[in-house]
Amino acid sequence: MRVFVSEFVCGGGWPGASLETSLAREGQAMLAALIEDIAQIPGHRVVTTWDTRLGACPLRHCDVRLVDSAVDELSQFRELIRDCDAAWVIAPETNGELLKRALQFRLVNDTSPPRSVPRRFLGASDRAIMLASDKLPLAAWLHERSIPTPETLPFNPADRQSETHWSGPTIIKRRDGAGSQDMFLVREGFDLWNARHELGRLHEPETFIQQPFIAGTALSVTLLIAEDGSVLEVFPVAEQHFGEDGHFKYRGGRIPADISPESAAAVQQLAEQACLAMPGLTGYVGCDIVLPDVSHDKPVLIEINPRLTSSYLGYRQLTNDNIPARLLDANIPPLRWKSEAVTFTV
Repeated sequence: MRVFVSEFVCGGGWPGASLETSLAREGQAMLAALIEDIAQIPGHRVVTTWDTRLGACPLRHCDVRLVDSAVDELSQFRELIRDCDAAWVIAPETNGELLKRALQFRLVNDTSPPRSVPRRFLGASDRAIMLASDKLPLAAWLHERSIPTPETLPFNPADRQSETHWSGPTIIKRRDGAGSQDMFLVREGFDLWNARHELGRLHEPETFIQQPFIAGTALSVTLLIAEDGSVLEVFPVAEQHFGEDGHFKYRGGRIPADISPESAAAVQQLAEQACLAMPGLTGYVGCDIVLPDVSHDKPVLIEINPRLTSSYLGYRQLTNDNIPARLLDANIPPLRWKSEAVTFTV
């Protein structure tokens, strides 16, 4: 099987003269790890693209197509889709990039000659990606289904008279942000002024939301979901580590999280409930969750990531089994996890 692994940032899809540093760092780490693991599966060959702006390609265990512009990358992306048996796309939700990639796959697949064995898109449906990628309608969708999630409202940084809705600490972030991109913790007036100043000059006003800050333990859970919608795996709960400057820069984590078994079970149950409720949510899915300090038995779902997440770097250390193989072949045995905890950084 020929598998095309496409990482949007390092693979050459990022527009403009400079790459977004944190996304490029995390993207390269995920790309290298995923390629190495897929290449270890007997009968599987991997091909990918690499942005020449990043210098010499450090990737091994794969065929590499070098690209020198976003236009070149898109052309290579389409060609490699036509030539592959399966495609695994890693891309941020920002500006709809993950959705655009999925749509490109459907377009190329639908306009290519018929195959005896259909190409596989190892990810969610277009509709599921669209819903999960926009945090404002996602919050409303979760509330309608009684799935615990923070109240979420629009925030316009261009309106100098706007205030946060809540009197306590508030999170301001992009509706379509990936990772900790453009996130601000507002505790006082200066924080609000700074958020308005930084965000107002970068993006369109309607692209931001506000949520009440929930003091607690930041966690994540990964699920592997088969193409028929059945849950193949619910991974151990991961603890997320962030910088403390109010911008929530992702630093890595610890797996399993240092929480009680009862809390871990509640977190896993919440993640599975949310994922099963969303039609078309398949592949590798990450759920970000907070376990509030005031109620360890009532986790709150922050967002759903319909793609590979950075916690993959930790999960692959926690098992001797091959994680991609489990998704590519649902008939192989469940993953076996080591008993000791692992920590990882990005």
